[in-house]
Amino acid sequence: MPLAEAAYHRLRNLILSGELPPESAITESSIVERLEIGKTPVREAMRRLVLEGLLEVTPRLGYSVAPVTSQDVDNLFQLRAVLEVAAAEQALERLDEAAIDRLVELSQYGYDPADEESMVRYLAVNTEFHDIIARGSGNSRLVELITQLMTESRRFIHLANLSDEHGEIVRQQHEAIARAFRDRDRATLVELMRLHVEDGRHAVHEGMAAVAR
Repeated sequence: MPLAEAAYHRLRNLILSGELPPESAITESSIVERLEIGKTPVREAMRRLVLEGLLEVTPRLGYSVAPVTSQDVDNLFQLRAVLEVAAAEQALERLDEAAIDRLVELSQYGYDPADEESMVRYLAVNTEFHDIIARGSGNSRLVELITQLMTESRRFIHLANLSDEHGEIVRQQHEAIARAFRDRDRATLVELMRLHVEDGRHAVHEGMAAVAR
């Protein structure tokens, strides 16, 4: 992997994981030291992240990590709802039994917000669950967009104090979605996917408010 690409992915992950929190000030030299990569690839990575909206340029001072607002959360989850419902509808008749079996298996996992390992596992499980459905649509552009939004969702999840109750709600909703695929029940699937994404939006809002308090 070219150094600029490596710097981009590593720095982006630091932002999405919350290790570089919103509004924190960073400089090119501090990132060079942290990543142990040269100035030129780091500079290219930072410019790319400015274009993506994850970094902001602070005149005469350097850069800062972009803040996260309630509107950012709403915009992302509204877009997820539209795209993921569309992907689920297209995947309904396309997912084979092996893929549905995997959805059922993944639906058994929730999370414990007090257990960091549990949260890491949950993020991986949740990503795979939604990825199976997206790829089941057969639409590569839809997969690309949903993958990007799911990756960006990680930042909100890391910044929020998610409740124990939401972990169980997620598990139950994943289980119901997998069952709707098994039954090839379009109306139920569409409603479940819409509700699932909307509940995620509410949970992030509540979790971020809890952190702010």
